[in-house]
Amino acid sequence: MKKIKYTILSLLALAIVSCDETAFLEESPRDSIYPENLLVDYSGFQSMNSALYGMMRQEYRRADQYGGGIPLVLHSAWGCGVDNSWSNNSHGQVSFMYYPSRINQPDAQLFDNIFRWCYRMVNTANMVIARAENTGINWGASEAEATAHKNEIVAEARFVRAWAYRHLTYTYGDVPLSVDEITGMNYRTDWERNSVSEVRVQMEEDFKFAMNNLPVRRDNNSKISGAMAAHYLGELYLAESKSDKAVEVLKPVCEGTDYSLMTERFGKNAQNDGCAFIDVFRSPMYADGNREVIFAFLNTEEENSSAGTAEVYMKSSYKNYYSNDNIIKGSNKQDPRYTSKEGTWTQVFWSNNGGKGAGRCVPSLGALRLYNYKNQGQVDDRISDYAMVWTIKDRGADGNVSVYLNNGKAVVDTIVNDRMTDDNRTTIQKYNWPTTRKWDYVHPSLANGDKDGAYMDISYLRLADTYLLYAEALMKQNKTGDAVKFINKVRNRSHAVSITDADLTAGGMDFILDERSRELLSEEERRHTLIRVSQEGGADERDVNNYFKRRMRQLNEVAGRPVRGMNDYDTPVLFPIPQSFIDSNTGRKLTNNPGYL
Repeated sequence: MKKIKYTILSLLALAIVSCDETAFLEESPRDSIYPENLLVDYSGFQSMNSALYGMMRQEYRRADQYGGGIPLVLHSAWGCGVDNSWSNNSHGQVSFMYYPSRINQPDAQLFDNIFRWCYRMVNTANMVIARAENTGINWGASEAEATAHKNEIVAEARFVRAWAYRHLTYTYGDVPLSVDEITGMNYRTDWERNSVSEVRVQMEEDFKFAMNNLPVRRDNNSKISGAMAAHYLGELYLAESKSDKAVEVLKPVCEGTDYSLMTERFGKNAQNDGCAFIDVFRSPMYADGNREVIFAFLNTEEENSSAGTAEVYMKSSYKNYYSNDNIIKGSNKQDPRYTSKEGTWTQVFWSNNGGKGAGRCVPSLGALRLYNYKNQGQVDDRISDYAMVWTIKDRGADGNVSVYLNNGKAVVDTIVNDRMTDDNRTTIQKYNWPTTRKWDYVHPSLANGDKDGAYMDISYLRLADTYLLYAEALMKQNKTGDAVKFINKVRNRSHAVSITDADLTAGGMDFILDERSRELLSEEERRHTLIRVSQEGGADERDVNNYFKRRMRQLNEVAGRPVRGMNDYDTPVLFPIPQSFIDSNTGRKLTNNPGYL
């Protein structure tokens, strides 16, 4: 193997100039990029924290942004290959998403890229935190303003550091804990893997500082808030079996008045057919009237801004590749824009059907069946035509849009075919399977109608997620009635029937996981959630009867098939520590996670 010089130290100047890494190949004046000349006042620190926000947004960009050729969104490393999703249009390095035992690839680019990405955030945050203590920084005109500005900057950086370690600990388990800025004087190649519990002590301190020093609600939700910090602190307490503390920190957000679920139509999508649930995704910003989304990534089409845009790939990753289905290819052939040669067929097709998908990840059949709990499959907005692709739109020569049918039947179906059950296939490619419409985006230019990337504002964390965390914490405190109240808030917004105390008592944690899937399909890092509950109380995430492996077998008709590893203790669930990092850490021998060579 080619030995890569690998260190938790990443070149930090890259974060300062731009989100476009090609810019780092260009020569820049020393005084324009060096932290010594930037981190001298409040605006300079704001610029550095803007770079941290840009790094966070990379979760929704392509997974190969740090190398390789992995054509799916980074987020899907945790959102796919779990109980509620399998990889449909796959790639060799992510075959574990439909065949879990194939995770045994310590040198896979995906695992390396996630590790690098997280430690770039850690090290950049460490620099901000350390240099905020320097003397002579112009924080503001008054002492009160200076204190407030400094605490805001440090709180944001400490949140990002803890958020990066959240990804690292759920993904790799024990990882090196770095809290000091790395310079040429303290460069190391002798890192050790700190235990998850040690890392979580630091995460708790960081999330607490952010929660206590940032407003519960900021002036816009593209900024980290106290509510966001409370959400992840509550999740951390649940991971540590401290449900009482989770209730304490989540209560002000869930029972306060700063946020609320959107139950009425609103925003730029309100004039279209739809429902409040899907409006939340079409108009995720405070400025749109959205009171539910706690954190969102602000974006704009590239032709509308000379800087600050970033393509996101949630749509192409989580929406199916319908244009590649042989029957669906017969649709939209009479669209005037196609017959006049104004656009290609794929451009016209995708402009009529919510923007291009590449079919990388699709919901499992078990996940779709969960919506029919208490026979709610025809009622629940979360599985309606507004939220899921159940039909293909066909524009005729007269310009009118209708549902495209084949022999009188809808062309999208949930028929499990031979490709899905063939254990020797290297990819599945069932391109008429239903998928989420949460990330639909039609490019304003027809010429770009078949692009993978998208430029919409994108929801990252919603109050509905916080409600379900709070309900879990309350349930574990034996406050079943209170837990049911918050679950029903989520269910009722989508017109699903209320549950009872007896329903939650009977279903327990599995019911919470079911409801999280129904509400947060393709949003939550599902792998994190399943690993968290599988490790609770010191349990083994590899146990064949834990939540992760058992639910895979129950709900995932592809990745949960018997021969694919979910019946085997030997199949790892944590990702491998990248071999490149192990090889470069020459001052200390590191052992990989169980199940890896």
